[in-house]
Amino acid sequence: MLSNPRHPYTQALLDSISNPDPENLHRDHKIRINESSGTQEHLGCRFMPRCPYAIEKCKQEPELEKISETRQVACFVKIN
Repeated sequence: MLSNPRHPYTQALLDSISNPDPENLHRDHKIRINESSGTQEHLGCRFMPRCPYAIEKCKQEPELEKISETRQVACFVKIN
């Protein structure tokens, strides 16, 4: 499941993990997340203000959706 995250916040968390390879020490590491706007508006998806994939529909609260027997996700954007 960690090798195929289905929610942008999970992707951002995984992107933030340090890689123990010394060759990667000075390489740029991109974390797929937008800077916080500082607003506390929580209409719709709580991750929307920082999500790089946010769409208009994200202004609604996403329902938890079963995507397999062992996984659920609450996101309108389909990430593969």
